[in-house]
Amino acid sequence: MKISTWNVNSVNARIEHLEKFIKKDQSDIYLLQELKTIEDGFPKEIIKNVGYYSYVNGQKAWNGVAILSKEKLEITNTSIPKYDDPNARFIETEIQLKKIKKNIKLINIYLPNGNPIETEKFDYKIKWMKKFNSYIQELKDNNIPIIISGDFNVIPTDDDVYSPENFKNDACAHPLTREQYRILINMGFTDLVKHFVEGKTNWTFWGYRGGGWQKGNGLRIDHFLTTANVTDLVNNVAVNREPRGWEKASDHTPVTITLEN
Repeated sequence: MKISTWNVNSVNARIEHLEKFIKKDQSDIYLLQELKTIEDGFPKEIIKNVGYYSYVNGQKAWNGVAILSKEKLEITNTSIPKYDDPNARFIETEIQLKKIKKNIKLINIYLPNGNPIETEKFDYKIKWMKKFNSYIQELKDNNIPIIISGDFNVIPTDDDVYSPENFKNDACAHPLTREQYRILINMGFTDLVKHFVEGKTNWTFWGYRGGGWQKGNGLRIDHFLTTANVTDLVNNVAVNREPRGWEKASDHTPVTITLEN
């Protein structure tokens, strides 16, 4: 089974790119973030024509997450349980792999950016992470296998960014952000991109300003986290840089994992 994550930075602005990538890549499931559209504006017909069902948690002009799948799925949550979040940042389903007896929770997130720090935006980011971690801990306590993916807006360590000095005052690299990410990892998750893709070739984001893509000034903020029983089935993890080089590209590029089914 192949699963890909991609912050498309407006699904309608990037639909030709998405369609092109899907036709070539043919993952079983796509996890999309930053749709910037409500569900009614999502290009479901185009997605249907390339062979996928669309499950959308959208929001006008901002945020939004979706799951595209070759097979029909049931959406189990569109927000963090027990957290009244007005923003569309979470969508969850369940998938099956033959070697794991329980259903696997597949969670797609678009975690708040949180900039600038020392504002309510950063407070919201940390609150969101704490609520999310509490929910994941409940799942872990019930021994549920989990895959979490998406745009985390978290630079886990200084090794995950081209210039730590440039991000010392950025919410994505803030000590409180990193602390909450470590809390999540320490529940028993493997950070797949970190462990399967060599450092500095595992950037997933290159900003538009200052020629970041052309200069190779990237960072790693798009992640796949898996519980141990899922990690054991991982055959491959790949950061596909090609779409970032396309004309009018998203500032993120797709990440794909392949699991033994």
